[in-house]
Amino acid sequence: MNIIKLNAIDSTSLFLKDLSKKGSLENFTTVVADAQFKGKGQMNTQWHSADGKNLLFTVYVVLTGLSIGLAPCVSFLAALKTRAVLDEILGTKTKIQIKWPNDIMSYNQKIAGILVENKIKKDTISETFIGIGLNVNQLEFPDFLPNATSMSAISGVDYNRDTILKQILNEFKKVLTVDYIVDNKELIKKEYLSYLFKLNIPSMFKDKQGNVFMAKVINVSDEGLLIVEKEDEVQYSYAVKEISFL
Repeated sequence: MNIIKLNAIDSTSLFLKDLSKKGSLENFTTVVADAQFKGKGQMNTQWHSADGKNLLFTVYVVLTGLSIGLAPCVSFLAALKTRAVLDEILGTKTKIQIKWPNDIMSYNQKIAGILVENKIKKDTISETFIGIGLNVNQLEFPDFLPNATSMSAISGVDYNRDTILKQILNEFKKVLTVDYIVDNKELIKKEYLSYLFKLNIPSMFKDKQGNVFMAKVINVSDEGLLIVEKEDEVQYSYAVKEISFL
């Protein structure tokens, strides 16, 4: 594996994107940093992490020719395989689920965030950058992250971050190919739904207009939209920037 280790960087994603512009990269080239100053999450939020405690990395994946319509499957797989590694390591100590679109949760606490960015050419994906922030050994979190947790906080174990990184990358290499995604698109979505956080559980949401309402998640569309059913029993679809859990 081509793993580039950095002490500190503005963003592993930006660093890897710059590298890709300067020349061809080996598939699954990964940039990992001990500290990140401008790590980005969903909806341009910032990812906060204690220096040297967690895994902050971005993976470059070649998916030349994959239909843009299958882009949600890439996001589903990134979340599923990250979840699977955590489930294997933590075992029965926790309940690892996926909060739409691809945050990783331990019960009601967030343990990892994933941001998938695709480069599009003529309605197909050419390459993908998968950025992951995984809380590994951090035990204390700032007050503005009341729902954050880590692997070590859950289990009491101090983990080797390099070992976990290689486990995740090995899982990615098994499934992040055009052929696998095309051949298994229905199965990928089915498995994703089986681990979906708050599925069929009434929850509070807020839309982009600031309206707060009660609804339950009932599905995710093939396009990656969250489908919820409100109290009027009518179903509504939302994109990532249009709705958030409360």
